[in-house]
Amino acid sequence: MMSSSNVSGGSAAARRGRHTAAEPLWPGMIPPPRPQRWHAQRRGRPFLVGSAAVVGSMAAVAVVLVYTAAASPPRQSATYVDPVLGGAPSCQPTRNDQLVRGNGTGSTASGPDVILAFQYAYYVSRSGAAARAVTTPDAAVPSVDVISAGINSVPAGTQHCVLVTPMADGRFDVVITEIRPASAIRTYRQFVTVTAGSGPVSIAKIAPPT
Repeated sequence: MMSSSNVSGGSAAARRGRHTAAEPLWPGMIPPPRPQRWHAQRRGRPFLVGSAAVVGSMAAVAVVLVYTAAASPPRQSATYVDPVLGGAPSCQPTRNDQLVRGNGTGSTASGPDVILAFQYAYYVSRSGAAARAVTTPDAAVPSVDVISAGINSVPAGTQHCVLVTPMADGRFDVVITEIRPASAIRTYRQFVTVTAGSGPVSIAKIAPPT
């Protein structure tokens, strides 16, 4: 006979499966992790944030650790004059060959900028159509309706910060941190592929880290 604990565990697993299947997908269309708990692990283990995929990748750990340190409020106030890059006290704007960080409007001028544009549409404009407008028509990104469902699941007024680093294979490693009005902090990571060549840049694919 199956023990009561096994039965209840199986029922709980089934309920979790049904819940996950119905849950709208979050920015980048990756299922959301639980809200982050910012604390050091016991016995001197490294400070880790993010999903199980992040835990399994040392490269991911490095990216998130760099982001966490860089996202701390600056020691002095700053004026953010570039609307494309944006910025905030907890999202110090940065642009160089190895790192782009911001929360601005973005543009279609480059890979990092079009990624900023997608997330700006998601968090600020709160428009699935605007987000899908910066992807290719056949992009490996869900439909406007699915994106809109994800947007509607995020409280209005949620702040975000996007960290973009180039990868050797041409993709971009993207870490998105959102701070909800209730101060719940969530961190997401995704690999983004953009179009190449001359002309406006578009997003061709958003995928979990692999």
